[in-house]
Amino acid sequence: MKHSQVLIAAVALGLAAAAPAKADDHPWNDEVGKWFVAPFVGMTFVDDERLLDDGMHYGASIGKHLSETWSAQLTGYAGDFDNDGRKPEWTWPATFDGSISGASLDLMRVFARDGRFSPYVLGGIGYQSSDYEGTERDDNVTASLGLGAFWDLARSADGARVVQLVPEVRSRWDMQTGDALNDLVAQVGIAFNWGAPRPTPKVEEPTPPPPPPPPPPPAKCADSDGDGVCDTADKCPNTPAGTKVDKVGCPLEQTLKLLFDFDSAELRPESITELERVVTFMSDVPFAKSMIEGHTDSKGSDAYNLALSDRRAKAVFDYLTSRGVDPARLSSIGKGESAPIADNKTAEGRQMNRRVMLIRTDSGM
Repeated sequence: MKHSQVLIAAVALGLAAAAPAKADDHPWNDEVGKWFVAPFVGMTFVDDERLLDDGMHYGASIGKHLSETWSAQLTGYAGDFDNDGRKPEWTWPATFDGSISGASLDLMRVFARDGRFSPYVLGGIGYQSSDYEGTERDDNVTASLGLGAFWDLARSADGARVVQLVPEVRSRWDMQTGDALNDLVAQVGIAFNWGAPRPTPKVEEPTPPPPPPPPPPPAKCADSDGDGVCDTADKCPNTPAGTKVDKVGCPLEQTLKLLFDFDSAELRPESITELERVVTFMSDVPFAKSMIEGHTDSKGSDAYNLALSDRRAKAVFDYLTSRGVDPARLSSIGKGESAPIADNKTAEGRQMNRRVMLIRTDSGM
């Protein structure tokens, strides 16, 4: 009975110690799938009915870590024990010493495998020989229940467990005829692990979805005059080939020439027609700007001709603004007779010089 009480207390203490077992910074379950061998030495607290003193025993276990939670081992043990001074009735008045040896196949439930301290509980069944000096040997089946732990002592350079301390306590029942004898065993061993660990199932990364197809190229639009501006946006269709155009298809270099009568600043009817086209253009191309330049022939003084050229430029400016063109988009200047484009010695040449020029000045953006 005293042995069972000690075992229960040891199991409770061990489970309390195992509960807070902390996983290390680099958890390894590398012993799963490996074998281990663990020589041990311990103390056997024999059942009172054996009439033997408690004594030392020794042995070794060989086992394998089967999974994250289960291990199995085959344990062999032996020990010699002195008589405790009492004389059994069946050998009276002699006294005797004894030896106990046997083997047990144990199944171990392991906890916190990823920690440095991994406790376990075990149950086992085995065969034991009890040899009392001067008597016949007694061979019986045994059953065991116990508690232990794997406690890391050394690891390899890559972190794999190599050597572990294995403390263990168990109660072993010798199932002989009559009342079973119950020995309490406490021991400590050193486990050496070897072999390749169980391969970790490879988790395949999901195949990423294929990239979306590139957007289709924009459909080519109709461009009748080939100036690079679609017909639907072209404000100046039929632009001559090679002409530099703005974003709405109108020529960047535009010059309009309006002719005037001698010594006059009044607009001719044909000039009104041309200026209406300018009004439409300025409305369709809201970013366009123009310079209005007034000119004269060489008849008259320089001062008179300069003033006359200003009046001609102002006549065009006033007409355009009266038709809704923003004055900020226009500028005007008179240049007198300083910039002829034809010979002032002929009537035809002088007519060509009596003019107003509208020159586009914006960048087309």
